[in-house]
Amino acid sequence: MGNDERVAGDRERRAARPRSHLFAVRLWKEQVAGGSEYRGSVRDVVSGAFRGFRNWSDLAAFMIERVEEDEPGDRDRQEPAK
Repeated sequence: MGNDERVAGDRERRAARPRSHLFAVRLWKEQVAGGSEYRGSVRDVVSGAFRGFRNWSDLAAFMIERVEEDEPGDRDRQEPAK
């Protein structure tokens, strides 16, 4: 196998593999009137994008948003006009 074939094969394998993301999540418990609640923050380690959250759905929404932002084809797709 020549060098060009090996490089092309490596590119094809990388393209076929889903891209991974690395997030740092910080979670703490705060006392509030009537009890306590969990709060947190999440950071996309590579891009530095950051969001604070008070509920799990906000955490999940941020992470999904970041992952879908990098999916192939999404950059060319435009939002429909409202």
